[in-house]
Amino acid sequence: MTRRLAGPRAVVAVALALCLTPLLASSAAAASDPPGDVGRCPHVPAGGREGSPPDLVEAVGEIVELGTSVRFSLRFAEPLTVPDPDGHPFRVEIVLLDPDVPGVDGGVYRGVNRLLRYDAVPDPVTTTLLLPEAGQSRFIPPAIAGDTLVFQVPGRTLVADEDETGTSPGVEQLRWGVIVRDEDACDLLGEGRAIRRLAVPDDAPVAASAAASAADDPHGAGVPGWALLGGATLALGFGGVLLWRFVRGGR
Repeated sequence: MTRRLAGPRAVVAVALALCLTPLLASSAAAASDPPGDVGRCPHVPAGGREGSPPDLVEAVGEIVELGTSVRFSLRFAEPLTVPDPDGHPFRVEIVLLDPDVPGVDGGVYRGVNRLLRYDAVPDPVTTTLLLPEAGQSRFIPPAIAGDTLVFQVPGRTLVADEDETGTSPGVEQLRWGVIVRDEDACDLLGEGRAIRRLAVPDDAPVAASAAASAADDPHGAGVPGWALLGGATLALGFGGVLLWRFVRGGR
């Protein structure tokens, strides 16, 4: 009996691994943030106006376009209202650390040296700030669809393109985080520090543009939590059926 079932069990194990590997990889690439954790911004003097920033619940940072661009997909607890009509517009920032450049501490920022900034104003842009170098550039605004906001910028705007090929190999060493702020209230991804690695897709084709990604998937780039859970459940159920059939066949 043991010999007859060893082969089928191995087949089921391999099938389950193949089904779950993409889901687990997508889950690892996504950084979740607890809902309802908006609070006072750290390292900011008391006395300012308390705002209401959007509640961040998930973020994904990845290298796309054959290594030429970086994309950050953020999902919030509710659809975004833009432009922000109440008080000072809310601000969303991707905080970045290039280990080859000195880090900067100041206000809510700790150990960062690059920022991607979006302000929810009527005519927005993406502003890239190189803090130690006091450099600044402006790029197209993030794509917003419902509860999802997607930044995408060329890697050469963040790290040196030494060989002038546009691929910016140094982008892989960037670390990133997220700060969402309105007045003196913040929602930070973790502690708001740039500590996360960028995901490097294994597929060769050029990724779709950020705008297309946000429009096609209003719940954000990457795989949402509910899809991961549903996919894992289906994979486990499929594996269970296979195992049951093999066991019956072995009797």
